[in-house]
Amino acid sequence: MEVVLDRDGFLRGLQMVQNIVEPRQTLPILANVLLETEGESVRITATDLEVGARVSVPARVATKGAITVSARKLGEIVKELPAPSLVLRVQENAFVSIRCGGVAYRLVGLAPDDFPPVVPASPPRWIVFEAKTLKEMLAQTSFAISHDETRYALNGILFAFQGTEARLVATDGHRLALSTRSLRQGAEAVTGIVPRKAVLEVVRVLGASEEVEVAITENQFLLQMPNFVMTARLIEGQFPNYEAVVPRAQPAKLLISRAALMAALRRVSVMAEERNKLVKLGLGPSSLKLSASSQELGEAEEEVEGQYAGAEPFMIGFNARYLLDALGALEKDPVVVELKDALSPGVLKGAEEEGYCCVIMPMRI
Repeated sequence: MEVVLDRDGFLRGLQMVQNIVEPRQTLPILANVLLETEGESVRITATDLEVGARVSVPARVATKGAITVSARKLGEIVKELPAPSLVLRVQENAFVSIRCGGVAYRLVGLAPDDFPPVVPASPPRWIVFEAKTLKEMLAQTSFAISHDETRYALNGILFAFQGTEARLVATDGHRLALSTRSLRQGAEAVTGIVPRKAVLEVVRVLGASEEVEVAITENQFLLQMPNFVMTARLIEGQFPNYEAVVPRAQPAKLLISRAALMAALRRVSVMAEERNKLVKLGLGPSSLKLSASSQELGEAEEEVEGQYAGAEPFMIGFNARYLLDALGALEKDPVVVELKDALSPGVLKGAEEEGYCCVIMPMRI
């Protein structure tokens, strides 16, 4: 195998897949990326057996072939190369030589025979998204993924497609984030829980202009866009009945500036207990009073203008981090906080952004 590659294009390709490689692997070959020629390109593949990705980069192919080489070390080398093009050649005994300008490297490689397959056969149906839309939906839900490894079914995002509607849902038991969008083409009813690592990788590689195709098979999530494909093994388990968690009608509504509420939360929560970041919200006719206190630190209080309508004024407590995460998933002002009483969950939505809500459980005060 001998190829000539553009350094910048090769580096971009490596960066799209190398985060998937885990630094500590029981199988040495899983610390490597697979390089293989295909037509006038080189395909770069990485996998940890749960998540896999493959990207194609243009190349001048002198000799066809394939090899695997350390993902981390190859990325470090290509990043520092001095010239705009490089020559990569596979030598005897799986050694890999890289020449660029006046510098030369010789890396130990492994034969590609034992590298696990990554890309399965094409699924029966792809669902088309604008990359910007999918990235927004992931941003509106990924913060609520659980990190509790004992609740395995919550360690990812539920993708649910039915008819012309796509839903993404995540929950950690204390909050639930739901993002809904319309699809251009109808889809059969299908669901799957996509693991956290795959979600983070999709967010990282998605651009803002291209279209992406998504599919869910019996046990895999697939995503593809030009010259790139990713697969992930779906999480097995039963996702909670999220529709039963979202309150249908809340008697009290607070309309408030997103930016003002976020700034006030950050200021007041400085004095909140570190272990739970409890901030109290005192709801009144024309303002919201935020307060936090700690026996060791002291207390803080701030009023923010808002429009409150519905039930009698009351006070409710929330974890400030949860509120800030939910507000950070929105982009426009104002926002709506829907409430029932001090012991019932609150629902946060965008006043002008449909398709998103975050349900947050209150804290006892």
